[in-house]
Amino acid sequence: MKLRNVATGTLVLTLLFFAGCGEGGPKGDPASVAKQFLDRYYVQGNVEEAKALATGDMAKKMGEEFALLAKAAPRDQGKSYEVSYTLGEQFREGNHAYQLYQVVLKPKEGDPIYKKVALSIDAVEKDWLITQFDEAPGSPDQTIKH
Repeated sequence: MKLRNVATGTLVLTLLFFAGCGEGGPKGDPASVAKQFLDRYYVQGNVEEAKALATGDMAKKMGEEFALLAKAAPRDQGKSYEVSYTLGEQFREGNHAYQLYQVVLKPKEGDPIYKKVALSIDAVEKDWLITQFDEAPGSPDQTIKH
């Protein structure tokens, strides 16, 4: 009887040990983080929530850049945009990913604004986070490679 209890206990402990030694990689995936970031930053216009998906250094840089933009060109409070984005180039190697998007902001009145947005997403501890965010002017005839 005692031998059976020892064998059962050893089996349970072994299973718990291997369950605890899982892959331990980052949660989620970089593509999901990139989409959440674009939705928060462009669609919702919520810089604070977008910064939550970035590393501390990148979040600080985004806050500083957004503050400079707000001073230079204050946002029209009543102006709303229809936002769409298309994934172009992308790659993933180990704990690093890169995605290039074309973002189109269509105001209710006026011409659309085209942007080319490059995101670097890296596994940091247990999460995928935005480590680099670059935005450049785009154009309607710009072809983004797939």
